[in-house]
Amino acid sequence: MNQRKIIDIVLWILLGIGFLGAVNVSYANFTGKVCPAIGIVPICYVVLVAYSLMIISLLVRGNKYKTYSFCVGWGTAFVIALMGSAAEILGGGGVCPTTSGGSVRGASSNAIPMCYVSLALTIAILVLFLIGPYKRACDIHNNRA
Repeated sequence: MNQRKIIDIVLWILLGIGFLGAVNVSYANFTGKVCPAIGIVPICYVVLVAYSLMIISLLVRGNKYKTYSFCVGWGTAFVIALMGSAAEILGGGGVCPTTSGGSVRGASSNAIPMCYVSLALTIAILVLFLIGPYKRACDIHNNRA
């Protein structure tokens, strides 16, 4: 298997993990476990839309805005993960939903805040996007000139 395929597969796996994680937290929020909110909109729903934008941008062929769509989705997810991680660290915990499946305040002592997971995912996704689909798009564009 060539390097391009491996990068694409790992990118899709990480996007799938992020998307399914956002679906899981959004569903938990919908059924009563609290997700932090921006105004009246739960942040987990915003993250779900952000991961959806990244996935859609990779599925669409030939759209000149696909890189912008990816960047909007990625930037949104990254900023939320970064702010949540900072608030989690500086606030002493209890800000983000956790890997234990508990709500924000229902974390077990060994659970990992989901904002940490999302921050790591977004960084890995960006690196894979830049060395994979983005590099290929740049190569195609530069070869036309």
